[in-house]
Amino acid sequence: MFEAWTEPRHLLRWRGPRGFEVVACDVDLRVGGRYRFVHRAPDGSEHVFSGQYREIERPSRLVSTFAYHAAPAVEGLDEVTFEEQAGATLVTGRSTFPSFEARDLYLDGGAEQGLAQCHEHLDELLRTLWPRPQEGKDR
Repeated sequence: MFEAWTEPRHLLRWRGPRGFEVVACDVDLRVGGRYRFVHRAPDGSEHVFSGQYREIERPSRLVSTFAYHAAPAVEGLDEVTFEEQAGATLVTGRSTFPSFEARDLYLDGGAEQGLAQCHEHLDELLRTLWPRPQEGKDR
């Protein structure tokens, strides 16, 4: 799961809401390294997200800043943990904003729906990378 979350070849396939194309995905996965994603909307507009990695505990935890370039003054902090449980990985994310107003700006802009759609894409990708055996059949 950590690899799907950090490798550009995977991120290009899931890190965007439905109808959007990921046209750039730059990842410098090291503490102090930066990432940048560019999404192209159906209307042709581009939406840029970027941040800096603060903590990397491979394969269990990532902490990074994030900013949406349409609101560059608002920088948040994301923490994602990956915990193995009975052959599956529990992914837990927490986003922290500098103020309630900053949080509301992201929510009002559709971030919650967009992130949910990204995670649906991730589920689809994971099914292609690691298909589950059919019920009643061995692997």
